[in-house]
Amino acid sequence: MSTIDFSLLGTYRYDALDRLANMESAGQEPVSRFYRESHLTTSTKGASHHSVVQTEDFLLGLRRVESGQVLFDLLATDQSNSVLQSLEVTQGTAFAYSPYGFQSPRTALHGAPGFTGQTPDPITGHYWLGNGARVFNPTLMRFNTPDTLSPFAEGGLNSYAYCVGDPVNYSDPTGHFPLKMLAMVFTRAKNFRVPAALRVNVDEVISTSRQAMTRSPDFSGKVSGARNYLRQCLGELDKRNTFINKLDSVNENLISHGNDALSKSHAGYYLRLARKVNAGEMSNTSAHVAAAQKWMPQILDPRTRSDGLVGTAFNLGGAFGEGVNDHKRYKTGLALTGSASSKARDIRSTTGSP
Repeated sequence: MSTIDFSLLGTYRYDALDRLANMESAGQEPVSRFYRESHLTTSTKGASHHSVVQTEDFLLGLRRVESGQVLFDLLATDQSNSVLQSLEVTQGTAFAYSPYGFQSPRTALHGAPGFTGQTPDPITGHYWLGNGARVFNPTLMRFNTPDTLSPFAEGGLNSYAYCVGDPVNYSDPTGHFPLKMLAMVFTRAKNFRVPAALRVNVDEVISTSRQAMTRSPDFSGKVSGARNYLRQCLGELDKRNTFINKLDSVNENLISHGNDALSKSHAGYYLRLARKVNAGEMSNTSAHVAAAQKWMPQILDPRTRSDGLVGTAFNLGGAFGEGVNDHKRYKTGLALTGSASSKARDIRSTTGSP
């Protein structure tokens, strides 16, 4: 009778509160995890460590120490808290997942949050939900162990199913019972408290948002230098790129309302992003995230807070919307054919070209 050889993939240790505290695989340095209340805050592996910057319910950024360097990433998430974009000072990275959270190892970052804000196991690639309560396997699209709350409690009849077979509309942060995604969003919004130092004039925010989205037919005043400069330069770019199209549309809307709250340096920054998108050097999504990052510091200044909030919100919303579109364009090759067509048009328009 033949024997089956088993090899030990890794060793897992828990702390006194029954949270996953340490993961160690053969020949590798152990990964240690540290928590604040119910949230994973830091993971370490040797001299490198990753710390998550977050509120009670939202992921905001990632602080990384690697090879003696301290790096910071701005994180953009969707309604399920899955990380879609990671933006460094000079480089942005997009992430994509299957409905059940499968992610290519090439796009995964060690120690960084991923699907539904969970950090994947560096040994198996699985997700430890509930801070180690149960292991979810995104490849098999199910849990590796049965739910202790099944079948008669909140866990449901199928003790191995993830989100009752509907991972698009549900999330399961505890590993025991799914939560409706829309309910999670409203609960987070209800519990969100704005610090006194960041309180805003709601009427100003609403007014600025309305101006950015609507065109006034009555304005006939003088256009400010920054907005007029941006208008003229955007006219030379291909508006089939959605970032350029939206930027031009919002700029024209604000001009029509006499809104000149745009500095020359900010207009120049917008133009540099637009030219990179036009040249195919930056995706529409990355441009929106970079633009949002530019607006964020203005939220701290009471004089520019309303414009900063609107600019940040509009561009993050644009990033969420364009993430799927950019992924589709690159997957189907439309991004490449679009660039080729643009170059062909430029060649044909050159003097002496047939």
